[in-house]
Amino acid sequence: MNTSSRRVISLLPSATEILCGIPGGKRLLVARSSEDTYPSGISHLPTVIDPIMEFTSLADIDKQVSQKMADLGTLYVVDKQKITDLCPDLILTQDLCRVCSIDLMTVERIAAEMDPRPVVLNLSPECLEDMLSNVTEVAEAAGLHANGVEYRRGLEKRIGRVKDTVAGCCQTTNAKPRVLTLDWVNPFIVGGHWMPQMVDIAGGVPLLNPLVVDENGHMRGDKAIKVTEKDIVEAQPDVIFVAACGLTLDTLRKEIGALETCAEWQAVRKTVPKIVLCDGSHYFNRPGPRLVDSLEFIAGYINDIPYLIPKGIAYEELGPLTQH
Repeated sequence: MNTSSRRVISLLPSATEILCGIPGGKRLLVARSSEDTYPSGISHLPTVIDPIMEFTSLADIDKQVSQKMADLGTLYVVDKQKITDLCPDLILTQDLCRVCSIDLMTVERIAAEMDPRPVVLNLSPECLEDMLSNVTEVAEAAGLHANGVEYRRGLEKRIGRVKDTVAGCCQTTNAKPRVLTLDWVNPFIVGGHWMPQMVDIAGGVPLLNPLVVDENGHMRGDKAIKVTEKDIVEAQPDVIFVAACGLTLDTLRKEIGALETCAEWQAVRKTVPKIVLCDGSHYFNRPGPRLVDSLEFIAGYINDIPYLIPKGIAYEELGPLTQH
């Protein structure tokens, strides 16, 4: 098949970012998820997958997710007819998190009923190396091998720069900062998979989700873990990065403000020297190329190396706890 005529549908934002990051990939995208907000220039494309819930509050959405998953087994609705009408050659999806997108089995069932049958590429990274492998896999499937090699090399170079910079920094400091990453705060959920790995590469000690070595010899954390405020206090973090999954910094800021009278949150606030609010919609939780931006940010912040922090990345340090 002529690569210029390949038609690609992406069912998750991280896959869209990978495809569009590869030179020549953006023009192949014919449909997307309604949650795709990056890069610019794709908002005109039709959406074929939508969430069945809208964000209300941290605590309420956690309850809704549990209830919907128990009742329906999914949080998304897929437009099967629109996918069929668009005649894709390639569908990008995942099987890592059923809260993040539609399940793989549903996508494969839709593809099996199409003629010709599109390729379904499952992207389910658990560490940075997996994300880089996804870049190669998408490039190969889209017929953009050479461009994918170039794009991946650029990401690897940036990761290498962080490692080299941190190695030099660690030679002049004694103790590594103790770092906790939170995917959610009501309840408290510690980031998993690539998050502990990124903290480790950035020169920190990842807390409450220890690193393990996978079958490929790569370091990664376990799945996201629910913890209590007591667990957090006893772990004695020097800094907490709060990057609530799917929430922009503006939304997270409002939600954190509403938590200031919560006893559990106050216990954490009183004992942790630094708490940093981050954009969990675009960074940290989305396993695409901007995980490298997230890595650079963590390394730059905890080691006080401002030039490592990417320009434009949104974050906010919490001030002193307000007394009520």
